[in-house]
Amino acid sequence: MTGLPVELTFADGSRFVPHDAQHRWPSESRWDKALEAIERHKLALCACVLAAALLCWALFFKIIPSTAATVARALPEPIVHAASEQSFEAVKYLYLEPSELSDARKQHIRTLWHNHIKKIENPPSHLRLHFFSAPKIGANAFALPDGQVVLTDELADALKENDTALLAVLLHEIGHVEYQHGLTLAAQSAGASVSLALLFGDLQGFAEIIMGTGSTLLQQQFSRDMERQADDYALRELKRLGYSSKAFAEAMEALAQAHELDPQQDSQWEYLSSHPAISERIERAQQAQD
Repeated sequence: MTGLPVELTFADGSRFVPHDAQHRWPSESRWDKALEAIERHKLALCACVLAAALLCWALFFKIIPSTAATVARALPEPIVHAASEQSFEAVKYLYLEPSELSDARKQHIRTLWHNHIKKIENPPSHLRLHFFSAPKIGANAFALPDGQVVLTDELADALKENDTALLAVLLHEIGHVEYQHGLTLAAQSAGASVSLALLFGDLQGFAEIIMGTGSTLLQQQFSRDMERQADDYALRELKRLGYSSKAFAEAMEALAQAHELDPQQDSQWEYLSSHPAISERIERAQQAQD
């Protein structure tokens, strides 16, 4: 780089540093000559910086996501099941406890689940519904890549008077299974981490912090896009099954209430959230109804 001396490093570890920082060792390589010309030309150097930024954008927001989605869909079923079981066991150990819902309530929800799954056009295979209490995470639901869907007691209680809103949440989780979001996110995380490591090379300390933070923020963005896609799946299926998209908005409002959130103020730190703002999700559901 212009302004920095070009060092020679010998096999024994010793180095030779020219006193003239502008000195360049003679080279017949066209590549070396091209690099030297770029270093000395400010406009070309700015163009390279811009091109590098565009390449990084394309890599992290286009190439990695599309490649990860393709990889996720191509994985053999045994691998998908093994990955799901490993994740499920970890989540159960950390957050879940045996369900305290009555047998009658569980049966009611299972009936709601099965009656509508058979009406879905080409539903994901191996869909299964589980009930757990989750005091640490409260009202929630999540899906595993192999079709297992977990509904917490807290969410079932929050929507006990609104079966259609509960159905909207379950359809949202089925959307995650349909699009293989869990495996896609894992593949994207791995791809982003490897890419950042290659970009920053063997830097330590500050670079490790930057790579960790950058990877997290990138994955949060990917996760929000996936949540929107699952939302769209739920809204489409609600409409196709003959229900109003208002049910999804009601589910979001109930979730906000259960977690003591104000839907109109939850977007302040939306960039650091793995989900879109609840106010945005409610608005999209209301627009879908029109």
